[in-house]
Amino acid sequence: MLLTLLVGSVFVSPVMARVVAQIPFLSKILDEKPIYEVVQEKLEDKGYKVTGVGYSVAEKTYSVKVEGSKDYYNKVNEEIRRTAEDIISSRGYDDFKVKVEKQRKSEPIVFVPANKDIEIAFDVLSEIVPKLQQQGYKIHPQYSSGNTNPNGKVIRLQLRIEDTEKRTKEIEKAILEGIKKRGIKKEVTIKFQSFNVKEKEIENKWAEVLPVIWEGMLSKKEYKTKGVGYSYKKGVMNIYITTKIRKSDSDAAELGKKIEKEINEFLQSEKIKETIGDNPYKIIVQDKKSKKIN
Repeated sequence: MLLTLLVGSVFVSPVMARVVAQIPFLSKILDEKPIYEVVQEKLEDKGYKVTGVGYSVAEKTYSVKVEGSKDYYNKVNEEIRRTAEDIISSRGYDDFKVKVEKQRKSEPIVFVPANKDIEIAFDVLSEIVPKLQQQGYKIHPQYSSGNTNPNGKVIRLQLRIEDTEKRTKEIEKAILEGIKKRGIKKEVTIKFQSFNVKEKEIENKWAEVLPVIWEGMLSKKEYKTKGVGYSYKKGVMNIYITTKIRKSDSDAAELGKKIEKEINEFLQSEKIKETIGDNPYKIIVQDKKSKKIN
């Protein structure tokens, strides 16, 4: 609400205009819906038959899918492209393209009967895992079963467990005994994938913040960004911004510092710190060959 009031006052108060200018660019994005959602909603409001809006990082292109006849597509595709460009530009973005495509007809779904042994193995997991959880085993409620192909001789089961859970032999024994009782003749293997609960919670918090950084960095020419990414290792969130320039370019160091400053201001804002807390992070700005420039 505060941001809305400030923006509304820009044209009548030079003082308020300066206040707005001081709001970090990324913080302005935070209070908006993702731009691809805005584009789809506004196009639908105008009555266009839009089935979806996607974004390609490599091409910096928004793809708008349109359903309907060929005549309808030919009639509206240019209107949709111009309208989408206006919507995106209104947010201050200037580094993008818009491509309007006709929605292809979906291929008919062919039903393939499931392997009966896999179904039984999954039933066993559904029965045994909750019992083990009640006994204190730290097993994630998501698990899977399958094999490499419909006629595979080995059924592979995968369970996620907390990294503090070391009783894998006991878990494996309980599941295999349950499978044996159900008469499965195929070989069954169980793979355990461990995770850290605290780290997972931290990653989930960052998942609310990173998309804002990605949208902002990729959408303005001044940042010369061609790619984004992250990795969470040893308690530190590493944020990667890959640019289009070379480290040897005269403006490389300046650009690296500019991007780092913009992201830092955003992450140090009160609202973001409420989300990610004091979790350590590192901003790595790279040139086109992944050489650090900040």
